[in-house]
Amino acid sequence: MSTDIENSEKNENLEKFDNIEAIKQINTKLITPLIVLSATSVIAIFTYFKRYPVGDWFIIVFASVVIFLIIGSITEKMITRFLEINYEKAMAEKAEAERIAEEARAAMEAEAGDGTQVSENQDFPADNIF
Repeated sequence: MSTDIENSEKNENLEKFDNIEAIKQINTKLITPLIVLSATSVIAIFTYFKRYPVGDWFIIVFASVVIFLIIGSITEKMITRFLEINYEKAMAEKAEAERIAEEARAAMEAEAGDGTQVSENQDFPADNIF
């Protein structure tokens, strides 16, 4: 019974590390175009229904495209940087868990001392950290 619980905990740990790779693959390239398109369309529709002259309407829409392009680019760079930081933290946690597992494995082999080796499938306390 306890081995089933330990196996399910190991599977959860593996799923967590699979999610680490998913962090790196998030696509942020569409953030800027979505911000520009949505904000500019709202402004364009608003100015059209307020019956602005066509020359003023084009100037307002063009200026809003430029402004929201800058805002979208800054937002995209911020989100990309936050994702990189989270990925680096997750990789550091994974490396630390592997280091602790290796230390536990080495300690168990040293305790055995009579030439027996610890198999890779054996449960270690360090595997249940996450």
